[in-house]
Amino acid sequence: MTMLGTPRARCLVALAFALAFAGGAGALSDAAWSRLPHPQPLDELAYYPSGVHLKPATVGHAETAADLAWLRAVQYYGEHRGSDNRFERMGHVFDILTTLSPQFVPAYVFGGFALAQEGRDFPAAERLMRKGMEANPRSGELAFELGFMYFVRPGGRDLAKAAECFELASFQPDGPPQAARFAAYARQNDGNLLRAWELWNHIDHTTRNDYLRETARREMRRITHAIETGHVETARSRLTVPRVVIGG
Repeated sequence: MTMLGTPRARCLVALAFALAFAGGAGALSDAAWSRLPHPQPLDELAYYPSGVHLKPATVGHAETAADLAWLRAVQYYGEHRGSDNRFERMGHVFDILTTLSPQFVPAYVFGGFALAQEGRDFPAAERLMRKGMEANPRSGELAFELGFMYFVRPGGRDLAKAAECFELASFQPDGPPQAARFAAYARQNDGNLLRAWELWNHIDHTTRNDYLRETARREMRRITHAIETGHVETARSRLTVPRVVIGG
């Protein structure tokens, strides 16, 4: 076997070629940067119809590409948040990111609320968050955040969907401790008094927090009185128009 036939020799030759190509690429990159218009954040990702088309191009490095996409997404958001407040491609950006890394829960949450708030595109925000739920059906954190998004939906709260998500979050190990309380509150104000009473009753028997226990018992009394008298509205709270998420 010749020296070039050994693994070490082949590695050295490959390294020499890599360094040579890297030097040439660096010079070309410097020349292009000085002569051509600088790309805006994520211009390179705009050429891909979706993350499904981009993923094969990562050649087994989807997570690394997702890390880069995450940095680009935050850069894109920051630049437009501090300038023109126009986010036309934000849904596309986060769709690519979450396709490359389906279990990256913070990307769904950040992207969803950015789309709903600054992007003022609630349907796109809902699609992104629902995509996250399909990819992470046992994520209590994601279920709770989707519930909160429905709870502060611009133009009017969707209490039924919010309660559904809060309940789902309350059954997951990583669900926030307040998920059960939010679920009971949403059910109660949506008019589903029997389910709300059951949820408050569960809180009453499981919580170690004296204040929360008293809250649960007070709400159960309100619900019982509303059902007995037929005045369902007395069990509901006066909810203001959501102001957390900008609606226009």
